[in-house]
Amino acid sequence: MESANSQVNTLVGLAKNVPFTFAEGFTIYLQVHIFVKPAYTVLLGHPFDTLTESNIQNLQDGSAIITIRDPNTGCQTALCTLQRGKVPKAGVGGDSDPKF
Repeated sequence: MESANSQVNTLVGLAKNVPFTFAEGFTIYLQVHIFVKPAYTVLLGHPFDTLTESNIQNLQDGSAIITIRDPNTGCQTALCTLQRGKVPKAGVGGDSDPKF
């Protein structure tokens, strides 16, 4: 598969119904394509946007706020964004594992 940055990655497989838990405690089950050494940790595209009815608010400082909706309950939450190329440090969210 060719990524948006023109990098070509080999598809390893498909993981079905992988739980992604977001703020406000809602979980969405996604179908995840697994690639060898992609240029990203998680890439959410149009199917995710459609499922969650996502909205993106771009701010003047360059940051953005993404609002998503749980398709099962209708609950909404806002997600923070990271600067391109930044990875959250371990311990974010109170755990030893990075949160995405």
